[in-house]
Amino acid sequence: MKTKKLLALLLAAVLAFSGLVGCGSAEAETEAAGNSGDTVVETTPQDVETTRDQISDNLPDKDFGGRNFHLLTRQNYFHKFMPEDMTGEAVNDALYARNTEIMERYNITMSYTAPACEWGSSSKTWNQDLETSVMAGDGAYDLVAGYASTVPEVVTKNILLNWHDVPYIDLSRPWWSERVSEALTVNGKLFLLTGDYSLSLWDDMFGFLFNKQVALDYGIEDLYELTRNGGWTMDKLAEFCSAVANDSNGDGTWDANDTYGLVSNWSTSIDTFQISCDMDLVSHKDDGGLEITMMSEKAVDILSRVTALYNDAHAAYAVDDAGILTTYDNMFSGGQALFYAIFFANITALRDMETDFGILPYPKLDEAQAQYSSTSRDNFDLFVLPIDVKDQEFSGIITEALCAESYRSVVPTYYDVVLKTKTSRDEESAEMIDIIRDSLTFDLGYLCSTSLNGLGHIFVNLVRNNSTDLASRYAGAEKAAQSALEEMLAAYGYGG
Repeated sequence: MKTKKLLALLLAAVLAFSGLVGCGSAEAETEAAGNSGDTVVETTPQDVETTRDQISDNLPDKDFGGRNFHLLTRQNYFHKFMPEDMTGEAVNDALYARNTEIMERYNITMSYTAPACEWGSSSKTWNQDLETSVMAGDGAYDLVAGYASTVPEVVTKNILLNWHDVPYIDLSRPWWSERVSEALTVNGKLFLLTGDYSLSLWDDMFGFLFNKQVALDYGIEDLYELTRNGGWTMDKLAEFCSAVANDSNGDGTWDANDTYGLVSNWSTSIDTFQISCDMDLVSHKDDGGLEITMMSEKAVDILSRVTALYNDAHAAYAVDDAGILTTYDNMFSGGQALFYAIFFANITALRDMETDFGILPYPKLDEAQAQYSSTSRDNFDLFVLPIDVKDQEFSGIITEALCAESYRSVVPTYYDVVLKTKTSRDEESAEMIDIIRDSLTFDLGYLCSTSLNGLGHIFVNLVRNNSTDLASRYAGAEKAAQSALEEMLAAYGYGG
């Protein structure tokens, strides 16, 4: 089969890689049929699969007779799911080959609907149209890939299936992140899910770049070794940024012509410090519920550190200008910044940078924090399954198969070829990317911010306004946020 040969060639071009975000290792895998009710067959030591392209999805052989699998996605994201043709670009072709493999394996066709869905009115319309379709019982979609920052609003409409109950969806497998699914499960129900079928999840992962020449010029210690030893913290970030900050042209005005410790965007890069420092906006309770926990001494400490970084000592440069990304790129590549807080999709703009750069995770709050915590920009895709889906078994099998095949062929191409080989310039950076990916997590308070009276964006707005008065801002949002949380919990069947 031509597709299998193509996949073999793609996989031969990348490193064999098994340490992904899913918690289950190959050694611990069992031959299971997900939630289908089929018999579980345990593997023996000699049956253990050791490379990602050999890991079976354990799905049944099915011939769906040419049935169409229809995806609802977003106008600017459909190409991450269903590219129209081979182009010679590695990731595009891996996506195309994956789809061809699954279509041939199950005798299906694939199609998509992709209305506009950006921040603002179009996302509200997108959600409303989905709700209208489901309430009418159209059964139009076999899977829905929604905007992570807004699709959680649909949860309270009671139109979604629990992923834990969908046949053949096996969340213990490595193409699903067990850490993420646990974070998004409430009262035993999981309405929002993401995994390797969502390429945008990886595109939008955040990390820190550092300019190696700037680090050398200012005598910055070995940042890789510091990270390995758990010492890459907010204190170290502040120390290094202060050492580098310099009114380069001596005009007394701090602007894009000067040198900073850090450049970043004015929004999600700042938001991410909440995750990296383990600031829990909403926490899971032992009885399956949720509670708002953002108002704490720890939260005030984190806010104080980040606010100082962006406002007090000219340590960081970030301005409210949607068109400034190229300026950040030029400042970093031109030696005007030691660090650059960036999501992975934008790193490719630096491929022609003459000075070497390295990749790091976001810093921890302090050395007492158990591990680095990373997240994705809230543009990534969250999967939901409408209650009017025509055939849960069909949706479950094809979704699982697409996610598994993404794990086997698409992610290695993206991760190893695009990130580790083309973009990352040393083996240590590849190691750091592993740390970022393995530490991926989400906070429901941030993901559901638009539903919870803007709870997840209080932090960034305070930083922008050079304020640490979390108590006042939280007090103004608490009542509405608590009410919205209770409404959301009711949709999860929680009455505690």
